[in-house]
Amino acid sequence: MVQPDHIYIIPPGKDMGIHNGQLLLMEASRYKGAHMSIDYFLQSLAEDQQNNAVGIIFSGMGADGETGIRMIKEKLGMVMVQDPATAEYDSMPATSIKTNMVDYVLSPEEMPVKLIQYLNHPAIRDPQAETDFTMNQSNHTHLQKILMLLRSNTGHDFTLYKKSTIVRRIERRIAFHQLTDYVDYINFLRENPSEIMQLFNELLIGVTKFFRDRDAFEALKNKLYPILAAKKENDPIRIWIAGCSTGEEAYSIAMLVIEYLDTVKLTKVPKLQIFATDLDPQAIDHARSASYFSNITSEISPERLARFFIKVNEGYVVKKEVREMIVFAQHNLIKDAPFTRLDLLCCRNVLIYLTSELQKKIIPVFHYSLATNGLLFLGPAESVGTFGDSFSSLDNKWKIFQKKEGTAALGNMLDFPFHVANQNNKNLKIHLPVKSLKSPMAETFHKILLESFTPASLLLNERGDILYINGQTSRFMQINSGEAIFNIHRLAKEELRYALGNAIHQAWDKKDKVEVPEIKIKEGDQIYVVGFRVDYIVEVPLQDMLLVTFHDYGPVKKRRADKGKNIDPSRQGAVEELEKELIYTKQQLHSTIEQMETSLEELKSTNEELQSTNEELQSTNEEALTTKEEMQSLNEELMTINLQYQNKAEELTQLNNDMKNLLDNTEIGTIFLDNHLNILRFTPQVTRLFNVIPGDVGRSITHIVSNFEYPFLEDAIKEVIEKLVGKEMEVSTKKDEWYNLRIMPYRTMDNFISGAVVTFTKITPVKAMENKLTSLINYAKNTVNLSADAALILDKDKKVLVSNKAFLELFKLKEEDILEQPLLELVHNKWKTSKLDDLLDSAGTEEIFIQQEIAGLGMMGFFVSAQEISKDDTGKTLVSVLTFKTKNSE
Repeated sequence: MVQPDHIYIIPPGKDMGIHNGQLLLMEASRYKGAHMSIDYFLQSLAEDQQNNAVGIIFSGMGADGETGIRMIKEKLGMVMVQDPATAEYDSMPATSIKTNMVDYVLSPEEMPVKLIQYLNHPAIRDPQAETDFTMNQSNHTHLQKILMLLRSNTGHDFTLYKKSTIVRRIERRIAFHQLTDYVDYINFLRENPSEIMQLFNELLIGVTKFFRDRDAFEALKNKLYPILAAKKENDPIRIWIAGCSTGEEAYSIAMLVIEYLDTVKLTKVPKLQIFATDLDPQAIDHARSASYFSNITSEISPERLARFFIKVNEGYVVKKEVREMIVFAQHNLIKDAPFTRLDLLCCRNVLIYLTSELQKKIIPVFHYSLATNGLLFLGPAESVGTFGDSFSSLDNKWKIFQKKEGTAALGNMLDFPFHVANQNNKNLKIHLPVKSLKSPMAETFHKILLESFTPASLLLNERGDILYINGQTSRFMQINSGEAIFNIHRLAKEELRYALGNAIHQAWDKKDKVEVPEIKIKEGDQIYVVGFRVDYIVEVPLQDMLLVTFHDYGPVKKRRADKGKNIDPSRQGAVEELEKELIYTKQQLHSTIEQMETSLEELKSTNEELQSTNEELQSTNEEALTTKEEMQSLNEELMTINLQYQNKAEELTQLNNDMKNLLDNTEIGTIFLDNHLNILRFTPQVTRLFNVIPGDVGRSITHIVSNFEYPFLEDAIKEVIEKLVGKEMEVSTKKDEWYNLRIMPYRTMDNFISGAVVTFTKITPVKAMENKLTSLINYAKNTVNLSADAALILDKDKKVLVSNKAFLELFKLKEEDILEQPLLELVHNKWKTSKLDDLLDSAGTEEIFIQQEIAGLGMMGFFVSAQEISKDDTGKTLVSVLTFKTKNSE
């Protein structure tokens, strides 16, 4: 059991987990060379401690811990990371920060105070139970205000998300900012719009990884491959990953399908269409980039890494051919149209965040989206709920379902999209517990009344479909053999069918009640008299429905003959019945004639409309033919243009490859920046000088930690962009490596300035040589100054490197007049002699005498000797010394 004031260290080659607060050691079960012990423990901590988990990442190498903090955030825990500026090794902290899921970035000294403040906040220390929250009407009102702020600023409505999840994430933000209650947080949201986006991102936190629940993917593979095997060569493979987050799940599915296609031999490979969607635009951008940290080696086998990934800097990028198989798009399950004819729909760990009412509406959408025998792949804590009749369960543990044929679930598609306006009020509000006002006695009494004393009745819609039945209706309806259709026009007894249909039509047409008093129906050998009434309902929520109430008057009784009259009783009864039937028939005939006249008028009007429509259709058909010819012509043009674009794309791809190889293989580090100093592209050599990764493209270079000690770099780049004049300087790194830094304006083909190009050329060896040369020159200068004779030191080009004071005084010269100047130029132009040419060419040790009139000094005579100091490999003189002696010095 974990004890206070103790530090637990994982032994080498082991994994440590936690279960019920108890630490467990186990053998590492990772791929060779990919032991991510921190990720493993943090994931275990998140599962065990849920929202009580706290992860802190300190200095360290690599990307271990990045997945772990994602899992902690998914379970509503808290994450702290050491400020990379204070870390000896900043790789682990920097990688964690790039997840955008870190709560605090602090130095180690600042962490204890923040940690204690956060954990001691009432929202964290004593979290409200969900029942307590729902009973708090005040908090309910504040929650609605927060959801309104989110909807108005982001366009997304979280009303249909589970309230418990939303409440816990809001309370986390309250604790993070050390606020008192919901009122303070609402005011904070209004004053800080950035916090609204932060809360939005918190609500959308979707954590995934490659092949999450590895056994689940193995089970999916066994169920999916037979469906793919049944595909014909021309049939596409269509897959939808709903809630793909940062793309790991989509690429995992793609790998499984590609591995299958590699094993089958088909003349034509089926077209693979994978749609991956999510509500979070940042997650979609990450998924499109397909760039992941090095810790994915703990999730993916070495064979798959080599097959599907490219190693780039300190991470991995999914290969282009895999990326092109997947279409990533922002999509809202609640209101955006679904993809259809799917062989696989993967929606893992999304439904758990939605209310049960919304889940009941989304599952039929999934059923509609799937093709025949299509698979539905859900998360371990999710299910199809009450729609078990629409799906076959292929794997109960890993929630793999197969679509059943039928239309039972399709009726729910009528409510799509599921806008908040379409939901009942019960779905929009957090209900307060309401105590029932009915006692068991009253309920039983009402039940007896309904069953024993109310007439048989039916609730119908306009078409006559039966929606509800009350009482015994067997005398009025009969179920016939054949297809089961629950419609009154098909189920009513023959004697009632015409009268009932006519009454239903009149009631719907007049929006009023229609009563038929007496109709005789035969049941066995007995004749019964019945009546019915059809009522049009205007009360909500049964508005626009029909209520049919039946009345049973019992069997027909034989009437006794009147005394004193010699009339046949049976004949008199028959006459009365015939009279009644005649009156009823006249009424029905009159009603029918009125309906026929109305229908005739409608038919005439419809016929005129149809004639007009026919003329319009003929005109439209002519226009369509013309449009078709134009479209054919346009299609040919588009095909030509498309071919040109394909050729251009191939040329651009080749040029891009050439440019990439050129930049990657040169030893010159290059960074391309836009006008706002955001990174557009960089070569691999730059990673030695700046802590950049491919994911930093688009970030400002001022946010990137560099290995230089020149804070004025930002100002220098801005000056080049503004003045359009390049800069060049020599800079050194913290490791005393020297680079030639060159900043030039970035010019487009149209000669517009669109940023800057910064190049770094390593000159450490040159700088070392320069330092040595400077030391040698200083040493030589000090040495020749000790000589009483006039002396010069020349380089390989016979330029003056050093002159001593005796030489300057002898020939009345200034040092700046001759340094770095060719000596022969001085001899030829001022001394007017060429006697030194041979001596300088041979650099021999013999001494020559020169007597020459020198301007400003008169006739002078002096001895000159030359001596080599160093040679190169070819024997050419690199440095030589000339000594001048006058006769007096002799």
